[in-house]
Amino acid sequence: MIWAIVRHEWRRLHNGMMFWVLLAFTQLIIAWLSFAQLQAFAEIAPQLKAGGSRLGAMDLVVMPTLNSLVLLLLLASPLLAMGSMAGEIRSGRIALWLSAPVSARQIVLGKALGLALASLPLLASSLATLAALGLGIELDGPRFALAAVWLLLFVLWLGCVNLFLSSLFDHPAAALAASYGVLLFLWLLDSLSGPTAPWHWWALLPHLEPALEGLWRSQDLAFFVATGLAALLLAAYAVARRRGEV
Repeated sequence: MIWAIVRHEWRRLHNGMMFWVLLAFTQLIIAWLSFAQLQAFAEIAPQLKAGGSRLGAMDLVVMPTLNSLVLLLLLASPLLAMGSMAGEIRSGRIALWLSAPVSARQIVLGKALGLALASLPLLASSLATLAALGLGIELDGPRFALAAVWLLLFVLWLGCVNLFLSSLFDHPAAALAASYGVLLFLWLLDSLSGPTAPWHWWALLPHLEPALEGLWRSQDLAFFVATGLAALLLAAYAVARRRGEV
């Protein structure tokens, strides 16, 4: 039953114009940034080689573009997720979901996986563009693969968080505003406080940047897993509450 919900969410998103616009926009921006970074790197490569610098295309072309991809995913995912629950409530279709012979957790898990899979083409097309640069420049394969795995985890996390925020509202626009507010706050939190602040653990970038630099840290994995699962449980509670189960 969970996979039936996943397929429903996949079709709902891919049948709409929003997904294709976001896919085209993301691909355009990533391609433009990649070649702009590559041109800048080609201009300074002789100076780097003469100075004995260890910086390469991976550091000056791929990683800056991946950082931009993180921001693009952060901006695109709420647009895909805003109607996941709030749209169902607004249209009245939530009554069908609440009367279905599935638990609230199954509904939430299926919708979260559907959101993540629907966002996957945005990530895959961008990574394919960057991987294609390896035909002409030297890339660090293991480091690139690690960054790709962490970005996949990031997409799953975005699906969980955005679904939870969508479940709190009766209108997609309100869910979109809440998602942007929460995600951009977490994005900027590390610049608003020092690393010793008690709330610094909630900052998003300090958990992503080490992974993009090729460093696997257990505390970063714990952040995404713990907050993602918490968002799913809270979303399931919101659905169960609408059912009158709690």
